[in-house]
Amino acid sequence: MMNPVSKTIIVFFVMGISGPFLKSDIQAGEVPPVSSHHNSAQRVILLAPTAPIILELDLLVDQSDFRSISNDYIDRIFASLDQDEDGFLDLKELNSLPAFGIQRFDKGKLQTRLQQLDSDLDQRLSLSEIAVYLHSGQGTAFRIAGVPSRSSQVIELFRKLDQDQNGTLSDTELQSSHQTLFLFDRDEDEVLNLAELRPFNSNRSNTVSQSPFRQAEVETPFLRLDHDRSVNKAIDEILKKYIEYTNPEKDAISVSCFQQARQDTARLQDSDQNADGFLNREELFEYLQSPLVDVQLQIHIPRQQTFRPQLKFLNKTTNRVSEVQMVSSSRIEFHIDGLLLELRVKSTRHLLADNVRFYQTRFRVVDGDKNGYLTEAEFRQLNLPGSEYQKVDLNKDGMLFVEELTDFLIKDTAEVQNQVVMTVTNDGKSLFEILDSDLDRRLSPRELRNSRQRVKEYDGNRDQALDHSELKGHFKITFELGKPELFVFAPRSGAMSMQQNMTIPRTANGPRWFQRMDRNRDGDLSPREFLFDQALFQKYDTNQDRLISPAEAEAIGTSANQN
Repeated sequence: MMNPVSKTIIVFFVMGISGPFLKSDIQAGEVPPVSSHHNSAQRVILLAPTAPIILELDLLVDQSDFRSISNDYIDRIFASLDQDEDGFLDLKELNSLPAFGIQRFDKGKLQTRLQQLDSDLDQRLSLSEIAVYLHSGQGTAFRIAGVPSRSSQVIELFRKLDQDQNGTLSDTELQSSHQTLFLFDRDEDEVLNLAELRPFNSNRSNTVSQSPFRQAEVETPFLRLDHDRSVNKAIDEILKKYIEYTNPEKDAISVSCFQQARQDTARLQDSDQNADGFLNREELFEYLQSPLVDVQLQIHIPRQQTFRPQLKFLNKTTNRVSEVQMVSSSRIEFHIDGLLLELRVKSTRHLLADNVRFYQTRFRVVDGDKNGYLTEAEFRQLNLPGSEYQKVDLNKDGMLFVEELTDFLIKDTAEVQNQVVMTVTNDGKSLFEILDSDLDRRLSPRELRNSRQRVKEYDGNRDQALDHSELKGHFKITFELGKPELFVFAPRSGAMSMQQNMTIPRTANGPRWFQRMDRNRDGDLSPREFLFDQALFQKYDTNQDRLISPAEAEAIGTSANQN
């Protein structure tokens, strides 16, 4: 006879895995057909070096629009509106539907709103159709996560130096980098290491390499265009980045910024309502509701059904996109303005079962007295992220049985997988790595003073400023359903180490007195390190850069011998 735990696991696998075979004719390895009435496009804007690029992602989870998957919040709203409990909302019930500030859906009369949302034209809205509306308003069905691949990206040096927060580093900001970063020199040795530049709310016990949960995120030049707030954020970034195309007096951007390497620009001209050659914020907002698409991709991700995830390159409308390569049915590579983009789609469907099995095993381990249930103290040993004992103990009897834990895990994991996540990592050089010319994982005063020369080769559009997209030339992008936190690990954990035990060798260049004075071992002497009179320092610092180099120190001895 089966025990309750075995029954729970069997029911879970029948419903979550076998069920799709009973309900669908799709076989393993096949991709479900695309329903013509689904509007599953998710638009993303890439702030590329020369001009914005619009990506349109035709996202299908199983056979449905990815936004049609409901969650507890949507289920509750739908149930509260569905007064006759027939599983649909008619015109009368829609009178109570709140407006969420979605400009393209909340305009006009109720009948007009119904027509925009009613994909099957039956004059009523189903739960999935309401889900599309609410996800569009809240932007919860799709997320972009910029994930660091190395510790030098966690510190976000770019943000620290960008004093006016306009998304670019000017020559002036680079020249003043030493003064800007002065406050981060906590040990006052005049060099800046990764630990000092790390965010202040991060500590050594919670670095990205050590914690498998709450993975750190960094900025990325990819932005969503799926609801009004995201569109307005994109407008802010566009106006900050493409300064050469902006008109500050009009708070507008030139139409030509979006016309590069294009043939069909009629829609752009129509968006310029006053025909002044610029798009102001209002015109740009309207244009970004349905912009000219540069790249179209189709993505199929399994959730309950069984098939291989698939990624297709459908179309491109600009010559700025080049070298398109279909690596496999789930991987694509192409270049945009010299940036390399590697895209792939992954299935996380199996993680639901793995997550449940892991914590069921942990349950037996932490049940110290082997009485078949967990007390609150024992539950804490599970290390279940983001969960409280009271939420998991469904009947509130102070005894958490494995059946209650399993039910909670299935529900919690299913909620996580209601979201499609676009994870963006960067294998290009970080700003820290570019400036760290001697590769000692520190920034010396000389390296900061030479920063303008070091980054000049990365200024692709030669506008005397550096932006994120110019700095990061190699993006690895993954599309997948949200993963349980148990499986959210920091990539390349070995490479993420802050390497605080790294030994810096003593300076080998210059006279012996120079080597001994160079206490921070950065290869130069600063006024603080120089132990003699400061008048001598100024004399020996022949190029007046406030640093004595080994060559300048050697010249002192040569000059003395000649005299």
